[in-house]
Amino acid sequence: MSDEHRSREPREPSVVLELSRRKTTASVAIVRDSMAHATRVTAPYVTMARIALARLGRDRLARAGALILACMALVGVFADLLASGLPLAARWHGTTFVLPDVTHPAVLRNLDVRRMRADRQPGDWVIASLVAHGPTEVGEADPALLPPLSAGHPLGTDALGRDVFARLVHGTRTALSHGLAASLVLVLLGTFLGALAGFAGGLVDSVVTRAVESLTAIPTLVLVLVVGALVPDPTTSTLLWTIALTRWTDLARLVRAEVLHALGEDYVTAARALGVSPLRVLWRHVLPNAIGPAIVATMFGIASVVLIEAAVDFLHVGPQAGLASWGEAMGEARGNEGAWWLIAFPGLALLATLVALNLVGEAARNAVDPRLRIGSEA
Repeated sequence: MSDEHRSREPREPSVVLELSRRKTTASVAIVRDSMAHATRVTAPYVTMARIALARLGRDRLARAGALILACMALVGVFADLLASGLPLAARWHGTTFVLPDVTHPAVLRNLDVRRMRADRQPGDWVIASLVAHGPTEVGEADPALLPPLSAGHPLGTDALGRDVFARLVHGTRTALSHGLAASLVLVLLGTFLGALAGFAGGLVDSVVTRAVESLTAIPTLVLVLVVGALVPDPTTSTLLWTIALTRWTDLARLVRAEVLHALGEDYVTAARALGVSPLRVLWRHVLPNAIGPAIVATMFGIASVVLIEAAVDFLHVGPQAGLASWGEAMGEARGNEGAWWLIAFPGLALLATLVALNLVGEAARNAVDPRLRIGSEA
């Protein structure tokens, strides 16, 4: 084939950096524009986050789990709109109140919807929530233990007359808030210590490794029970910090292994050869490739904290006995034979949350791990 014929063939479209030999302002602008165009064209292909998010979005089980978690989050956020002892809005003795169960005005202290409706004066009005009972409101009915579909109690009451629906929706807020808070702490702690141990090595690696081995040998539930027994007045913060300070070990071990693997890659060797500072090598080249376990551990960490918190409250050894909790609600069924609703509804909520968290966590692990992605696509 002649050179003239080859030159007439159409060229495939590509991104070309137009470089000029002359050092002029126009040539500098051409180079800058060409590099910006190249960055825009190649961005969808080189961004691993986009690949992971796209794969996560195509997973049907992950979408189902995310939908369940979104519904649970909405129930937790708007729990006061679904079940509250005080009204959503009211005009009481010439003053208008909006969401008094959140603002806690002193004028409405020791009042509830039933008393406000009975004692209201001309001009007063009350807008109640879906279920006009709070999670800690003790009933006055006799007997106190009412089955589902009773008047004013769609899911029944426990032995103290507390509404199960109110405790269920407010327990959703308790479970997710505790799980998210403790999970964030253990993820930050595990990622930092694991990356530090793998990158620094030597004495630091030995100390972190020995701490991981020591804490792993003690079951988390046993340690939580011991701390709860030793602390004079355990609070929710005590429970969260105990879980966070003992569950970081698995994540630290994973991050350490990923950091050691990344340190042997060619791009890290090239960065060190170019004189890049160790801190920048860790932040820009090592951690982004070792952060996958941290993302996955967030979902599994929330599930673990929710399960431990429910187990502790089920045994009635958790802090703040009056706080709405799925585990504490299920624990009430032990002394009330035949009250199946006390364990059925909170148990289903706990099961749905754990299944959803595990579905999303498993899909996230497959999405961020290239080895699993390649193996599943083969």
